[in-house]
Amino acid sequence: MQLLLADDHPIFRKGLKALILDHFKHFSITEVDNGADAIDQLGKEDFAIAILDIDMPKKSGIDVLKFVKEKEINTKSVVLTMHNDELFFNESFNQGALGFLLKEDSSLEIVECLESILAGTPFVSTKMAPLLKNRKSFTSKMNAIKNSIDSLSNSEYNTLRLVTLNKTSKEIAELLFVTEKSVENYRSRICKKLNLTGGSNTLYKWCVENRDIIIQNQPTQ
Repeated sequence: MQLLLADDHPIFRKGLKALILDHFKHFSITEVDNGADAIDQLGKEDFAIAILDIDMPKKSGIDVLKFVKEKEINTKSVVLTMHNDELFFNESFNQGALGFLLKEDSSLEIVECLESILAGTPFVSTKMAPLLKNRKSFTSKMNAIKNSIDSLSNSEYNTLRLVTLNKTSKEIAELLFVTEKSVENYRSRICKKLNLTGGSNTLYKWCVENRDIIIQNQPTQ
């Protein structure tokens, strides 16, 4: 059974490899020290598991997860990082990770994670477990925002995207080849669909807070 180990710290990688082989004799481990090589290996070989650091040269662990998800590669991915961070935690699972571990976790927990992943069961570091509850709330909020954006017409979405770029109504009108009055109407309808109350600054603040979601979720109509 093949396992890909992607981490740019050779001493840590050597210790982790020894730990894994001590408990999983049947594993064949391929090591890489950057995300680009991880993507290259995953595109060529069939790995049962990929253990990915987040901070790596050339491509990050998140980039590797996105590649695996996009290409529908049948590899179970585990993020092993020093970042005790909710943003990385949520983004890792959003991009298809089945496990999330911290480098400070015990060797026993790392072994338990791999056993769980092999059985097809997601695994989260004990220290990160409280974030699972937050993630449920976070996911619900993100889905609500995506649904609201999807309810916008193309003209409304294009206006929203340009508001995100801090364009004025006059600039938006020029870019969309419409009148300023039309832009103001678009903004008004956007605020209504997003349940936003207040002036133009309220919409701009919302756009800044949700910039990535806006850019990535253009309506399909």
